[in-house]
Amino acid sequence: MCIAGRTARPAACKPLVGPRSIASCNRRRSEGEEHMLIGVGLALGAAAVWGVAITVAKPGALRMDPVSFIRGRWILATLFASAYAAATGLLVAPSPLAIVWVAAGALLDALLGWVLYMMAMQRAPAYQVTTLASTTPLWGVLASFLLLGEPFRWSSLGAALLVVVGSFFLVGKRDASMREHRIGLLFAALTGLLWGVAETVPMKKALALGVTPETMLVVYGAVALVGVLLLTPLLRRRFPRRVERGGYVFVVLSAICGASIGWLLWMNGLRFADASLLSPIRGSTLLFAFVYSVVFLKERPSRFALIGVALVFAGVLLVSLPG
Repeated sequence: MCIAGRTARPAACKPLVGPRSIASCNRRRSEGEEHMLIGVGLALGAAAVWGVAITVAKPGALRMDPVSFIRGRWILATLFASAYAAATGLLVAPSPLAIVWVAAGALLDALLGWVLYMMAMQRAPAYQVTTLASTTPLWGVLASFLLLGEPFRWSSLGAALLVVVGSFFLVGKRDASMREHRIGLLFAALTGLLWGVAETVPMKKALALGVTPETMLVVYGAVALVGVLLLTPLLRRRFPRRVERGGYVFVVLSAICGASIGWLLWMNGLRFADASLLSPIRGSTLLFAFVYSVVFLKERPSRFALIGVALVFAGVLLVSLPG
């Protein structure tokens, strides 16, 4: 469980004598494992709906310019978050420091990260972009160890590396003669870095200050929306307004799945488990996005994609096993 925003870890049992002490120790260990599994389950649910969001970004980018898409996404997400937090009574006044942490995460992830992601989607195939963006787990694990001071786990690092290696198998061969293609892949890789740091460090810092995930989502959405509105005049020079009626469907899907439900699940998952444990689980977004891209977008990945899927699945399984 989470007390004052701190993740509960299974306590190490002291060498006390007596059946009552042994039973208490076993109970604490069992509760710790239960909390860990809850966190893993919530993170897996977040990955499933995030997979929808990053997949619909491809047809969305073809029907709308990135500025209109991201602005509409965060308008809807902020309205949803505000209504949900008010209805559940979980909207509380955060401290100034907590606002700073959430705002930092929003600017890195929801603003800069998504601008780069949409630009990448305009230049490269969806499965390649989603693959490179899914290097997020590696950066999330490293940030958790180095910046949050979480206990080092070889299983978490190994799982993150499996996900990243699997991602590059999924990318397949690239055409080095296509400059726009290479730029798109660079943008996708930078997206993975930004998402990995933003989804772990600022969120954990804010939770440690006692902020509820519902309040975090309201602040997160508001900061992302204000950031997009402020940058719109500058971004319009690069991205003229281009909106097709069918594009709004993908904005709604992205807002509900990626910017709302996914974040609520992820933030609640961070209350039950370390960020270094959950970051590789976040890598399963790739599996969901891979399936969605093939089934709904009719994309044809190479045979190496199956190897990549197997490696990603192995990484998620490795970090999901208790103990």
